[in-house]
Amino acid sequence: MKLLHILPFAALAILASCNSKSASNAETDNAADTATAAIETVAAEADSAIAVTDTTNVVITATPSDDPAATADKAVVIDFSATWCGPCQQFKPVFHKVAGEFASKATFYTVDVDECKTLAEKYNVSSIPCVVVLKNGAEPVTHVGFMNEAEFKALVEKNI
Repeated sequence: MKLLHILPFAALAILASCNSKSASNAETDNAADTATAAIETVAAEADSAIAVTDTTNVVITATPSDDPAATADKAVVIDFSATWCGPCQQFKPVFHKVAGEFASKATFYTVDVDECKTLAEKYNVSSIPCVVVLKNGAEPVTHVGFMNEAEFKALVEKNI
């Protein structure tokens, strides 16, 4: 007898949990759709324009169609790197800090070698991190490997 009294409550609990799961799944599906739309929008914008990656607007991420040398009314400093590269990620804050200090004298780009293979090939980049400095059509100055702030500042000061 007691089992017959408990059985309807158990059935109600199961039905209630099924309804909450489908509501939860609907919310998850909506969130996934929103995230997918946002990713597609960002990807479309990245293909069509340069994305500024620094709040001071001094470091620009190059897209595969960009050629930073083409905008060289002042010196250009390019950081070739990749998201999977540990030393590249360690150098990133150094690059951004120095870029902020020298923004009036040079344009600073960061280039993902996986996204911009043609640009990396153009400047003979075979190891990363790699910094290339371009000025007034002169031969590019290249430095491969991690640099601390003092080393990077010295490279920039000497070559821009």
